[in-house]
Order: sequence, then structure tokens, then C-alpha cells
Amino acid sequence: MTFQDVETARQTYHEKFRKGLVIAVIIGATLSALSLIFMPFFGIVFIVIALGVSAIFLSFATVKERTAYRKAYKGYFVEQTLHKIFTNVDYGHERGFTPSILAESGMIMLGDKFYSNDLTIAKYKNINFAQADVALTREYTDDQGNTHEQQIFKGRYMMFEFPKKFEYKLEVVGRGFRTYQVPDKTDNRKMTRLETESTEFNRNFKIFGQDGFESFYLLAPDVIAKIEDIASLYKYKLLLGFYDNKLIVALDDGKDSFEPARFTKPIDEAQEKKKVEGEIKVITDFVDVISSH
Repeated sequence: MTFQDVETARQTYHEKFRKGLVIAVIIGATLSALSLIFMPFFGIVFIVIALGVSAIFLSFATVKERTAYRKAYKGYFVEQTLHKIFTNVDYGHERGFTPSILAESGMIMLGDKFYSNDLTIAKYKNINFAQADVALTREYTDDQGNTHEQQIFKGRYMMFEFPKKFEYKLEVVGRGFRTYQVPDKTDNRKMTRLETESTEFNRNFKIFGQDGFESFYLLAPDVIAKIEDIASLYKYKLLLGFYDNKLIVALDDGKDSFEPARFTKPIDEAQEKKKVEGEIKVITDFVDVISSH
């Protein structure tokens, strides 16, 4: 895969989109005009329907080119950059985590609908990790009986493997993270609210653990400082969970990582590489925290 392959795919997608847009506009205008002539009392409703039909047509008309562009972009900019930074890379932009992976820790609400993609499995500084984009949605009914959907999490979910197993669970919740839950008691070890010696850290995070001594060991002053630095970048919409031999990181930044550049203008290769490297740094920042302790 080369940069020219990506540009060619982008240009093909753009050209097909432009042609499809002309047809979609004609379809929408024709249906709207007919509705106003023959059913004037329902004109607004049918105009909305006509616009919807046009949008659906445009989406289906360009699906092949859109898919080819995404594949080319992620193959060149994302996968190649991952291989430069990590080892043992297994990346799939259409693959993701399953709900059971997130449910395993018991520290995050899953909601009613689950979506995940951009699964990355690799090794960095001799630490194995897996990460993917995750979107969680819950359904609720209002006082009038209408059903609505609300997004409760959108961002990164990461898992890092330590060389040894933790004896107890520990959960650290940033003050901006709303969809956490405290795991049920396991092995007769109840999760209780804990505090560190840092007043600022206690103000910015809720800490739940099964053992205070191990919690203080894991949350050493140097680790606390680095967690504070990272969390502040994301308005403390961050959850850290230690269990078994894993550190999980849930980052609710409201973003899809590794997404293609806009297809309507030529790609700035250097700028896109810098953007992808920045998104990968989100992973390496947490590995650096782990490896320093």
C-alpha cells in the first residue's frame, strides 16, 4: 500500500460522490415537487421523506468507493505506523472487542447497544496490550412513553498485561467519567472507597479497592503524578482498573480513533501521519506509566 494508492482511492470516492450527489438532488427535488402538486397538505412530510430517500441513495451509491478509501487509508497511515512503533501487531479496522471483554472487569456499564472497531493487539516495551474504539448506548423511556437512545460512552478501551497477577482489584475513576460501576464482591473481598495521601488526587478521582496496602503500592507518588498529567488532557473522563494481571483503561473522549481524512480535498501526507502518531501516543503514554513502576 502506498500514499498514491490512498490518494487514488480518495479521488475515486470523491468523484463518485459528486456524481451521486447530482442524482440525489434531482431525485429529492422531483419527489418534493410531486408531493407539493398532488398532496399539498402533506407537502412538508413528503419533502422530509424525499430528502431521506436522496440521502439513502447517495450512501448506497458510494458504498464501494467509501469502503475502498477507508481500507486504503487505514492500511497505509494506520497499520504501517503501528508496525513502526509496536511489535507483534495484529490490526483489524473492522474488528473490535466483544461485550464480554468489557464485562469481565465489572467496572463499566455496558448499556443496551454495543459497537467496537479498530482492534489493535500488539506489544510495546515488552508489554502486551489490546485496544479498540468502543461506543455504548442505553435506551430509556420518557414520561410520555417515548423511547430514546443516549450514548453513555464513546472512546478507547485498552487492556495492558502485567507479568504478574494482582492479588486484589483496584478501580480508579476520574471525576469526568460517568459510566463506571463498582464490581460486586468477589472471593469475599468487598470493594471499599479508599484515599491516597494526595489531596488533589482524591479530589479528582474516586478510588475503590479490595486492599489498601496493595492500592498504595500501585498508586505510588510517581504513578499518581503521571495519571494526573494524562487524565487532565481528557477532562478526567478516564477509568483505570487493575485486576488479575491486567490494567484496563477506559477513555471517554467522544472520538473515533484512526479515522480517514476528509475525502473532499487532497490529503496532506505529513499532517495525517502526525495525526495518527498522536492517536497512537494515547496508547504508549499508559505503557510508559506501567513500565516506570
